[in-house]
Amino acid sequence: MTMQEMQDRMEIRELTDIFANLADVKEVAGQARLFREDGVLDFQMGTEGQVYEIRGRQAIVEAFRNTVGPAKLVYHINGQQTLTSYAGDEAEGTAYCEATLSNDMVTVTTNYVRYTDHYAKVNGKWYLKKRRTVFIYAESRPAQT
Repeated sequence: MTMQEMQDRMEIRELTDIFANLADVKEVAGQARLFREDGVLDFQMGTEGQVYEIRGRQAIVEAFRNTVGPAKLVYHINGQQTLTSYAGDEAEGTAYCEATLSNDMVTVTTNYVRYTDHYAKVNGKWYLKKRRTVFIYAESRPAQT
């Protein structure tokens, strides 16, 4: 592995972590800027659920606004991330995340998420080209205050 590849891998990991941090503070425009202008966000409820495609930054902003906007609590913790391919300015990988949200502070829902990502390096910066978000499992419980 070259020094450049190691640096790229660290930058891609940071991209994933920044995405989660921005979600936690509901900075949806910032999240969308992590995608290329023509970026694609797919999401799927369950591994057998229908896949919904959202195309372009503005549509992605609206999708995030509808998801985390109403939440009173948003908390993400990232797990393992691996790249399945790397070609200098393109990469693909898988990342895992636990996303906890509550809209009413009475019930808290934790979503166990797998991201399948396609990354592109443009002018020296990594972006999400396409992210498929699969909500593998969700569990709800009473909030503890």
